[in-house]
Formats: sequence, structure tokens, C-alpha cells
Amino acid sequence: MQLPLKTKWYFFFLTIIAASAVIYAMFGIQEEEPVELGVIMMGENRYQKFAGLKAGLDELGYKGNIHYSVKNANDDEERLQKQIDNLLKTDPDVIVTLGGIETLFLKEKMDQQEKKIPVVFAGLAAPKEVGLIDDYRSPGGLFTGINNYHASISGKRLELLTSLVPAINRVHVLYDSKIKVSQLSLEETEQAARKLEIPLMACDVSQKECMENLKRQIVKGDALLMLPSFRVESMTNEIVALATEMQMPAMGLYDFEAEKGLLASYGASFYSQGFQAARFVSLILQGNKPAELPVELPDGLRFVINQQTKDALGGSYDEDLLSIAEFIHPGVQPGGKKR
Repeated sequence: MQLPLKTKWYFFFLTIIAASAVIYAMFGIQEEEPVELGVIMMGENRYQKFAGLKAGLDELGYKGNIHYSVKNANDDEERLQKQIDNLLKTDPDVIVTLGGIETLFLKEKMDQQEKKIPVVFAGLAAPKEVGLIDDYRSPGGLFTGINNYHASISGKRLELLTSLVPAINRVHVLYDSKIKVSQLSLEETEQAARKLEIPLMACDVSQKECMENLKRQIVKGDALLMLPSFRVESMTNEIVALATEMQMPAMGLYDFEAEKGLLASYGASFYSQGFQAARFVSLILQGNKPAELPVELPDGLRFVINQQTKDALGGSYDEDLLSIAEFIHPGVQPGGKKR
């Protein structure tokens, strides 16, 4: 008795499915394992970079396909060193560093241990000048990413601050003598100050007496300018409190510093730097080498003014600069209600 043609096809497909199941079981075919991505951050302030990185990778289609191993040193240099050692033992597919000190410490450790892991720096200043890359177009080696330009625009920050508040007579500059980028930024700022004919008072935050001396030196007409350094970042709350107490206009690098109470900030936001770095991670995962991926400048810079701080300081401001600034209202919810 012959089976109908439809029945024959039915048994044929059953046979194919059964055979596939046997092959799957025999050879242990498994789904592709997620990418191991190491993330190194010096402190909690840089978490927004990680948030931007993750959002960027999700948008590029990696959601659920990446396992993040995040190391947060909580502003402790010794802890950062240990965390880098522990991360390198796991040999992640790619490492993302969220700042300058993280990147420099990692490079030192990788050189010592002869590790060959691709690294994306999600925003740091002057990577060529500090010896991380050979050239901006062709980095060479294992490192590439975002040059956040924060050292080069230090002079521009001084110009914005002194133009925004015409009554400023003198500017105190917070820098870190133990961080090369911070030293380079101070040099840029000093050059700008000579052109602007504005006196500078440098305060080295790596010295314990810095803030105490600063408070004693402040007089009416003084202002405060922050330069790149993880130590300066970690002192944001203390700096905001001092500027508020002394009724002194202060300029930072990042929008979160203005959100916390500084008068203004100018630079690439942490979130945007992380988001932009996601493209580099994706390109490396697709087989591109860091040595051949040109270092990029930030996708955008933000000139931010804290409305509440401006109102509290009073005085006169440059109307042209006010017209191009982005105002934030940290104490007010959408709809005008206070938090």
C-alpha cells in the first residue's frame, strides 16, 4: 500500500528535524557567547560616561550581547591599580577607559604584562602629548578613542568666564601638578590670561593646603576656574560649597559641575563621550584594529549656565554670551515646580 504524497513529505520533514536534533546534541552547538567588555572608571562622577557607552551600544544592536565588567575605584589610586590587575587577568575582548588616569595606568600595566587587548578611551585630553598614541589619524598600538579636547580649550574657558562676568578682576585656577594633562591645561590658561591681561592665581589640588590657602586669598572680584584632573572632579562638592559661600563665579568643564552649583561649564559632557565611544567598540568587534581607527574630537561641546547660581550671584552679565548659553534649572522639575 502506497502512502499519499503529502504523508511522504510529512515524514521526510520529521526525519530532517530529528536528524538536526541529533547533530545539535552530538556536536554541542551553542548560541554565541556575549562579548566581554571591561570598563574602568576612577570614580562615581564618571558613571554618566558608562551610561552613555551602554546606551550607544544598545542603539548599535548589542543589547543583551555584551557582558560588562565594571571597575569603579571610588577615587582611590591604589584601588584603581588593583582593579586593573584583576581585570587584565580575565582577558576581556575590549577594554573601555573612562578617563585619563584610568587609561595611563592601564597602558603601564599592559606594557608590563605584555597584554594585547584593544582599548577605547571614552574621552581624555591630549592623548598624543601624554604618549598614548603615535598620531591622531593613525594611533598605532592598542589605544584609540575620543580626544575630549579639554586641555586645548582651557584658554577658551577662561575667556568665556571673564567675558560672561565683566566684573571679574582675578581668577584662581585649580589644577593638579601630578597630572600631565592638567599641567598642559595650566600652560594653555596662562597663555590666554596674558592675552586677556587677567591675573591668575594657581592652586595645586595635589597639595593639602591648596583649598585652605585659596579660601584665605579670595577677595571681591575673584573668580574660579577648574582644569582637568580626577582630583579636581572628586572635589566638586567642596568647590561648589566654597564658591557659594564666597559668592564667587566659577567655571567647570562638565555639565554635572554646573548642575551641582557652579555658575557655568564648557566642554563635552560625560554622557556624550561615552555614547561616542560606543562606535569605536563596535568597529573593533567587527574586526577593525585600534591602530587604524583615527582618534576623534567630541561630537559636541556644551556651554552651560546654572540659572539659580546666576540669579544668586546677581551682578551684570554679557548678554551676547547669555543668548548662546544652555540654561539648566537643577532645582526645578518640568512644569516649574521645585524639587
